[in-house]
Amino acid sequence: MSRKVRLSASGRGTDTDAPTVTDFLAQVSDYFELLLQVEETLAEDGESAIEWRVTGAGKSSPPYLEAEAFPRQFAVNVDRRTDLVINHAAAGLQNLRQTPTRPVGFNDKALAAAQRIFERVTNGLDQTRIAHGGGVPVIELTTSTARSSAANVREILVPKGRPYKELGSVEGYVRRIERDGWGRSILWIRHRLTGDELKCIVTGDAEHEVGTREIGEVWKGRRLQANGTIHYKAAGRIAQIEVTQVRFLRERNELPDIDDIADVEFAGGLRSEDYLTKLRDGE
Repeated sequence: MSRKVRLSASGRGTDTDAPTVTDFLAQVSDYFELLLQVEETLAEDGESAIEWRVTGAGKSSPPYLEAEAFPRQFAVNVDRRTDLVINHAAAGLQNLRQTPTRPVGFNDKALAAAQRIFERVTNGLDQTRIAHGGGVPVIELTTSTARSSAANVREILVPKGRPYKELGSVEGYVRRIERDGWGRSILWIRHRLTGDELKCIVTGDAEHEVGTREIGEVWKGRRLQANGTIHYKAAGRIAQIEVTQVRFLRERNELPDIDDIADVEFAGGLRSEDYLTKLRDGE
């Protein structure tokens, strides 16, 4: 059975704790936007397979809305993916309450949604409670905790520090190819670790390698490694990459399996300990 999420919120008023329609619906929308971004970041193909549908609501104090995960494609089981997304989202929000460190699976859009959720509790809402079931801790947001949490998110999104650059490589998935206003070849990739879209200015051998690829490989979001000069806004925050070399990586179904790499005659009939002894002795 798919996991359910219940979000409740109370507002600030002189004679009621009922939230305004705008605040309540915006809080719900931002949380499920956060779940979507976390899912796409964790998914290897960068695509969403979960569709959240409203399955319950209550008008008790505070009011709540309940949603359940359904597959976007008929007869596809998304239970495991739903658990993964919910666990990362809940752990990420809990982490942001304690430290200005980017949680696993949170790209910039997810962080922006989290920031709006926190800030709404400091301006309009009095409390937000998110329950997931399945042993996942309940997220309780109050004015005091939300204020420090929002400050932690701002520190991640707008880090303090000077821009710098260094040689290196980044692994990600192809998103699209275009030319900018200066006629330069631009490759946009989705960072494998953060899920953020990165702008790659492609030159030299890299431009030739990308140019020889078929359109279908771009549509499938082929995985690649881009090498060159990485420009950072601040520590760990990539602004763009000047790519001079690019290597398209093999797809999962093209990788060798155990039958391809296993060699039963590797030790020439010797026991493993005898083979290692001879190897150490140079025999």
